[in-house]
Amino acid sequence: MDIAEFKSRLKDKRTEGIYIFAGEEEYLVRYYLGSLRTSLEIDPTFAVFNNPVFEGGEVDFAELYEAVKSPPMMSDYKFIEWRHADFSAMKEKDLDALSELVSLVEEHPYSVVAFTAEGERLDFGMPKRPSKFITAFDKKINILRFDRSTENQLYSWLKRHFDAMGVGVSMDVLKALVFRVGRSMDVLLSEAEKLAYLALSRGKGEITAEDISEVSVSSPESDTFALSNAITDRNKQAAFLVLDDLKSRRVDPTVVLGMIARTFDDILSVSMMLSDGEGLPAIEAALKMNPYKLKIYASAAKKYTSRALKETAAALAKADADSKYGGVTGYTAVELFLARNL
Repeated sequence: MDIAEFKSRLKDKRTEGIYIFAGEEEYLVRYYLGSLRTSLEIDPTFAVFNNPVFEGGEVDFAELYEAVKSPPMMSDYKFIEWRHADFSAMKEKDLDALSELVSLVEEHPYSVVAFTAEGERLDFGMPKRPSKFITAFDKKINILRFDRSTENQLYSWLKRHFDAMGVGVSMDVLKALVFRVGRSMDVLLSEAEKLAYLALSRGKGEITAEDISEVSVSSPESDTFALSNAITDRNKQAAFLVLDDLKSRRVDPTVVLGMIARTFDDILSVSMMLSDGEGLPAIEAALKMNPYKLKIYASAAKKYTSRALKETAAALAKADADSKYGGVTGYTAVELFLARNL
């Protein structure tokens, strides 16, 4: 099920069945779970009866069966939530129990059941080769997938939030905010609210890049932007904190190494053009680089000599080659590189 179909179902009050809200973008998982809850109009007075909430990786289906069968109190619907279910760890007996739950909900249409399965708790497989779970349940359960938002999606989403809060923001500033903070929607929303309140308290109608530099902070979240920030700050401690987070998230180390290479390549390009006497406007035009990002990279170039940056580029090429041809691989290669070059 895609988002458009889901919204159509809510609009038409066709909310029956079982739902799974899954994927990496946890903010959207919670947001659309909340949309379903709101559409069912559960009276808070009777929420203890009509909106039971369970959680845990291992689903207790017996408990769910009882919740589904018991009728709602003073309401047309019950909304039964199971948060943080781990479908990737389910065995055959669990999948059989899930199939039985599907049949039970069909027999008791007043009960709507929703699971959340954030991160990697549900294996979708590949577009042309869906996983065994998706093949078995895609037609029986309303499954919504929320992948990490693209940068353009984040810009549009942030712009809507700033508009709703009554402050203006340019595209360059939106890009600066995402570059500074990273792509976690939870963190971005918090930072957007902080920036809006700051601007309004000062009688300003628009957010600037200077505001971001003043109050927004980089955090070690589940993307590689925070690591890029640590590199431009030449902060080894911050880099290893971010790296620990990326490892716990099981981000592919080759992706991390690629991001590090791109960051150092950009810093080197800026450094060489600065050494040739080029000004920031000329560098921005030549590299087609966001002005806020360019300002950060120009500052970073002063923390590394041009010679050191060239040696770093050579070291990155060697680390990449070693990882492909039998040398040090994985996060060990990344850690060794950062230890020697930050």
